[in-house]
Amino acid sequence: MDFRYYVACYRIYVACYIKRRRFPIEPVSRDALGLQIKIVAKLLKQAVSDKIASLDLTSSQSFVLGYLCYHAQQGEAVYPRDIEKHFDFTHPTVSGLLQRMEAKGFVRMEPSAEDRRCKRIAVTDRAMQVNQQVLEQLDAAERLMIRDFSAEEVDQLHNLFARMIHNLSPTTDEGGINP
Repeated sequence: MDFRYYVACYRIYVACYIKRRRFPIEPVSRDALGLQIKIVAKLLKQAVSDKIASLDLTSSQSFVLGYLCYHAQQGEAVYPRDIEKHFDFTHPTVSGLLQRMEAKGFVRMEPSAEDRRCKRIAVTDRAMQVNQQVLEQLDAAERLMIRDFSAEEVDQLHNLFARMIHNLSPTTDEGGINP
């Protein structure tokens, strides 16, 4: 076939495509709320990751470690499904995260006394020691993030984020991304 045939087909395709689209796609503005939230989350994750990298932890591992250490201090048993629910992580994500933390010596997986099918997560002495350093780094990053906010603005920000989470949560009647 001739090259001109392909060019003609392409022109027809483009013309049909343009007619189907009634509104041009506009670029996402830096003022878009979703983009701003993503930028803040990325910057916070970078700030935390940079500071805790020397502790042999990622930011996700540090949040999970804090959760585990808190519950260990309370004398409460924690299972992988608890982490899935609390952090809204998928089962494969939690499994991988715990495997890496176990390989680094932060946790041990032990059979549950109540149900042998379940594995209870136990924190090690190393985890308890490192957790204090992580908490200090997280606190410093949060203080930096809100350093020029008033107490009222911080409270308002907490309330607004709680409402956004509720609105987007698939478990609410009106909320959810996929109605």
